[in-house]
Amino acid sequence: MGTVVITGVGVISPVGIGKDDFWKGLCEGRDGIGEITTFDTTPLRSKKGALVKGFTPKAFIPPLKIRRLDRASQFAITAAQMALEDARLTIGEDVAPERTGIILGSGFCGLVNSEAFHRGQVLRGPGDLNPILFPNTVPNAAASNASIELGIKGPNSTVVQSFCTAEAAFLFACRQLIAHKADVFVTGGVDELSPMLYRGWNELRQTAWDTGEGEKSAPYDLKRNGFVPGEGTGIMILEREVDALRRKALVYGQILGFGIAGSAAHPAEGVARAISGALKRGGMKTIDFIDGAGNSSPRLDAVETEGLMLALPHHVRDIPVSSIKSMVGEGIASGGMRIAADLLAMEHGFITPTINYEYPDPLCGLRIVREGLKAPVKTILHTGISLDGTYMAILLGRTDGVS
Repeated sequence: MGTVVITGVGVISPVGIGKDDFWKGLCEGRDGIGEITTFDTTPLRSKKGALVKGFTPKAFIPPLKIRRLDRASQFAITAAQMALEDARLTIGEDVAPERTGIILGSGFCGLVNSEAFHRGQVLRGPGDLNPILFPNTVPNAAASNASIELGIKGPNSTVVQSFCTAEAAFLFACRQLIAHKADVFVTGGVDELSPMLYRGWNELRQTAWDTGEGEKSAPYDLKRNGFVPGEGTGIMILEREVDALRRKALVYGQILGFGIAGSAAHPAEGVARAISGALKRGGMKTIDFIDGAGNSSPRLDAVETEGLMLALPHHVRDIPVSSIKSMVGEGIASGGMRIAADLLAMEHGFITPTINYEYPDPLCGLRIVREGLKAPVKTILHTGISLDGTYMAILLGRTDGVS
């Protein structure tokens, strides 16, 4: 594939707002998971979530507009502006609005407004509906509202691909950039943790619960029993390398290769095919770090391990593996925050810890990073896994070493 580089990063997360605080939180092993107090969890087995705290969008969005925007749109607009500022790009000056695109991954965003809108219709009738709610009931509201606020007039799409949603959006933006559909793409993923979504995951018995040692996210740990739902957004700016070099932009990294596979019947083989595809496209034999999709679910973590061992049978146990989901929880589009963390890991030469990893699981016999690890990081294998039959792998690289 043509050379696509990342020149800007914007993050709003449960461990920090803005890329610097986000990175500091990850390095410190800051736990963004806590008891949910914004809605009632009394009848539910699970009680915790990874919520964004201290978010004040007024610095990025006019106060009169904030009340018209759902929380996910506020996240997306704010993080996108952060990313553009980080890339030193001003739409309309450095790049034409028509040559700027936005492709975001967004799964269950809009549920809060949808529930309020339909509840009002049922309880009060159609004559007493709040018209402000309706435009923000759809998954593409975040990308659409961000394009309006930022003046983006190029390609505008929203991607939903189960737990690989942000990765799918990221790769779609790469392909659109290579095809010259635009010169700059704003891309990544956004999640909003709503009461309805939380109740849904809980009823499916997929979330973690307290069995005597606390309710927590513990990827790859023997005693893990489910994921902790989270929210937040990670947004990146993509450009063709030639354009970034021409304007002397800071380059966080480049996309070396990617792989996509399907089939729910043999998930480990699907994971292995995605990884092998990414390595083949990237022409890589050396991986410095694996950003794992492990989310504290017993089956997913084991499937990922098996897939890694199938794809990298000779040296996977020597490669450090870590999962920030131990701190920020799991979301349909949490891959956006993960890719942001990957880029910062390459910039700083540091691998963040997997907190809550105490009891090694024989089914997850990987080199899990328990404490932060200072090491040169030039290549990262990022895995995305959804056990309903979607597997993705992205190979990211940095050619100029680390700072």
